[in-house]
Amino acid sequence: MAQHMGWQSFHRRWQSGGFSLIEVLASVIIVAIAMAALAPALTLVAYRRAMSERVEVASQLAQAEIDRIRTLVDLEVAPNPSAFQDPFLQAQLLASLPAIGADPLENTSPPADMDNDGGDYSIRLAQVQLPGRNPEEYVIQSFRNAGADCISRRDNTVIAGVPCTFLMGVRVYHRFSFDQGSRQALPGLRTETVSANQNLANADVWLYPMAGSIVEINLAADLGDVCRGILAVTADPTGNCDAFPLPNP
Repeated sequence: MAQHMGWQSFHRRWQSGGFSLIEVLASVIIVAIAMAALAPALTLVAYRRAMSERVEVASQLAQAEIDRIRTLVDLEVAPNPSAFQDPFLQAQLLASLPAIGADPLENTSPPADMDNDGGDYSIRLAQVQLPGRNPEEYVIQSFRNAGADCISRRDNTVIAGVPCTFLMGVRVYHRFSFDQGSRQALPGLRTETVSANQNLANADVWLYPMAGSIVEINLAADLGDVCRGILAVTADPTGNCDAFPLPNP
């Protein structure tokens, strides 16, 4: 009943000439206070969403880098009966593999700047355009161990110094992990991947890579390659793999 009377009073007030200036100003102030209270929460939600998108982009870049190196190894050593090539005899292809990092790979240092390889790692840059946002730049750091020597698919001989199997590490940093002017890494740049343990709203989130992984890269082998690879390690005669013939020269 009281609610009904309140609505009648509001209706009469509206018909009799509206609200006073003081009432309107009071309403505006109340709305402004409510919006001011909500603004930080809305801003934090938008920021976390943007950071989640960056983590997703970085993860995709890390996987793309791993796939690029895996494909490079497979293409270079794949058997071609008409024009067989031993692996990585082309210097530019061998040079395109990541630099050899520290042992263990987890100890490989973070990049010192955006542009130069650090001796024990390689650097690539990627620019990503997301809908409704300006392009963002990412720094892809890759490194590997020495790996195992390749075994030629042609004559089953070891090709010393040319790896077909190795561990590879990759870290992806955002552009904001580096000084805007000098492009040098921010002091205290870390190697542990950002995770839920770090508050994405903290300023030091840029001291961590957005994504990272260490995987094993292997030549895409058939059963014959597996057999010959095992026998090469054990120094057994290769005749035991005759059931899996080598490709023709």
